[in-house]
Amino acid sequence: MITVLCLHIATNQASYRYRVEAFLPYWKDYGIEMHAVSIVGKNYIEKVRLALSAGQYDYVWLQRKPLATFLVTMIARRSRLIYDFDDALYTRQSTHVGKLKDKHPGSPAYISRINHLLGKSSLVFGGSTALCGYAQRYTPPESVFLVPTALERPPVVEPLFREPGKVTVGWIGSNGNLPFLRLIDTAVHVIQQRYPHVRFSVMSGKPPEGLQAQWDFVPWSPETELQWLESIDIGVMPLEDDEWSRGKCAFKLLQYMSHGKPVIASAVGENLAAVDDGCTGFLASSADEWSAAFEKLVTDRELRSTLGAAGFERFLSTYERGVVQSHIARLLGGNEQSPDWRKKYLYRQEGG
Repeated sequence: MITVLCLHIATNQASYRYRVEAFLPYWKDYGIEMHAVSIVGKNYIEKVRLALSAGQYDYVWLQRKPLATFLVTMIARRSRLIYDFDDALYTRQSTHVGKLKDKHPGSPAYISRINHLLGKSSLVFGGSTALCGYAQRYTPPESVFLVPTALERPPVVEPLFREPGKVTVGWIGSNGNLPFLRLIDTAVHVIQQRYPHVRFSVMSGKPPEGLQAQWDFVPWSPETELQWLESIDIGVMPLEDDEWSRGKCAFKLLQYMSHGKPVIASAVGENLAAVDDGCTGFLASSADEWSAAFEKLVTDRELRSTLGAAGFERFLSTYERGVVQSHIARLLGGNEQSPDWRKKYLYRQEGG
């Protein structure tokens, strides 16, 4: 039995729910015993005790939050350290305004912690190609792996809303990402004027502000999330083309595809890998391309169905929880895995 101590972020964070909690009930099926502990709110003494206990485990899996450098060094001396991250913590967030504090991603202090942590890690699991590329600057390339954020195959649920004759375009995300909707505001407004039967729905913690287009607001809750996803006809993911966005893991797209919905996404970062342009959805780099993609999908029900079905198959083959967890389990099995498998799933930079 392989033993792992997982030190994770707060349990109310999406990153924890999908990159740690979703796997917990199944690890023993893979011969792995996972002991999960939140490091949020732990005081200095408690963190030192956890670091000192590292030698009791085959691996210590640190999820997202970079610990102080002396704690990282302490853990790495006692066990094999895994660092798992799903955001470009080495750069400023796209929507962050004002001066960066030491606790903010992209600040010199935060970057220093990230780089030290990567240098001490035996394995790195990056949620996107860009994250893996950054990690390879500090971790041996053969130890850096692309591990997508995973989702369970959703159960059959009743739609939260469904109106005959209506086509619903949806966006789901955190409050901090609502500003990305400004990138498609003109295209959305044009479609609304041209096609009154098309509605736009947003599920978040608060409604978007300062937009000319009208979005129907649905408050996010874990109880209604799946029903909302089932209700929409098209899912969208606009992004800035900057370093923070290029590190994102295309998670919204995976949510949409898991429900068989065609997608439209900015041609940025991991979106390029998640979307097979013209087959599972459309990639867009300008307002005109967004408008054209909207036009194609809102006017063609059969196209929506075909692209949505192809997206669902891609989800099942690449992003479904069992598929991703099996990949991770093989990595943790160490020398039992064949070189061919490692070569297939190891991230390599283009030309590397």
